[in-house]
Amino acid sequence: MSFANGDVLLAAPESYCFDRRSSTADDKGGFALMAMCNRLDRRNWFGTRKAAVLTASIGPAAQDAAAPQAKDIVAMFPDAKLLETREDQLLPLVKLEVPGAVAEGASPVHWRGAFVLDRHLVALALYAPEGSHALGSQGAALLNEVTHRSLEVSTLPDLEEAGAVRPKDPEQPLRPRSRPASAEPASAAGAAPRKKPGLGRRIAGLFQ
Repeated sequence: MSFANGDVLLAAPESYCFDRRSSTADDKGGFALMAMCNRLDRRNWFGTRKAAVLTASIGPAAQDAAAPQAKDIVAMFPDAKLLETREDQLLPLVKLEVPGAVAEGASPVHWRGAFVLDRHLVALALYAPEGSHALGSQGAALLNEVTHRSLEVSTLPDLEEAGAVRPKDPEQPLRPRSRPASAEPASAAGAAPRKKPGLGRRIAGLFQ
């Protein structure tokens, strides 16, 4: 999915899809929600313990901004309890426990990570119900896969379907490269805006 006039491409992990009813994109960045493709169409197909939702918030980064570290992410949530830190892969990750869940059915424990891509900050989060394997190492792997795939597709300017691309070698460091601005016109001005459900309500629906 494209953000910031095509400067940022996000790619979902394998078996996950963008929920375009909850995702938005504009010239500065936007917001994306990803869930298992089967959950979007058949919400009762998987048990609640296997459900997981990933979100991405994209916005301009400060000029010459360094890649965020785990301690920088923790500092953004002073009321959260730090449960785990991971900096052994491409994406620095922290597992936090917050006073309240983001939505009914979601655990107050969740993963967060962030990286800089083409002068934009991409903040990732993963939410899941209590007892889900996604709250452990499986969730950390999903967020690293989003990062690997997104950096990979950002080096392929002719790609049309970002979600279909997988990095050839996950162990090889990937460096983001600037993309030219998209030549496609913005959405027609006369198109009626579509009201989107709130994030908490939408995520809760995916867990049910």
